[in-house]
Amino acid sequence: MGRCFGDAERSRIGAALDAQVPGSADLGAVDYVEGLLTALDEDPPRIWAGPDGWLELGPWERHAWARRIEDLRAVYARVGAGGDLSPDDARVVHAHAIEATYGDPAYGGNRGETGWQRIDFPAPLFPPARDAT
Repeated sequence: MGRCFGDAERSRIGAALDAQVPGSADLGAVDYVEGLLTALDEDPPRIWAGPDGWLELGPWERHAWARRIEDLRAVYARVGAGGDLSPDDARVVHAHAIEATYGDPAYGGNRGETGWQRIDFPAPLFPPARDAT
C-alpha cells in the first residue's frame, strides 16, 4: 500500500476521520484512505479483495475508478490542508471513517478486527484473504 500523505497531512486527515468516527485513526483509517487513493498503482489494483487475492478490473471499471479516485484525491488534499470541511467533503470523510473502522481489514483499516469487536460483529463466514493485504 502506497503512502501519499506527509506527516502533517496524515495528522489532519486522521483528526478529521476521528471526528466522524472516534478512534478510527487508531484502527487504520488513514492507511485505508491512502490505500484507496493508491489502489490503481498496484497490479492488480487493490479495489476488490477476493478469496485468493485482488481481483482484476475491466477497462471500464478501471476508468471509472480512476475518475472516482481523482475526485477523492481532491477531497483529501483539502482535508489535509486543514480548515473546515464542506458538507460534501464531510460526507466523504464520514463514509471512509465508517468503512475503515468496520470494513474488511484487507483494505487497510479495522486493525486486528477491533472495529468488529466494538460492535460484537461475528467472525467472518469466510476467512479473509491473507495474501490480499
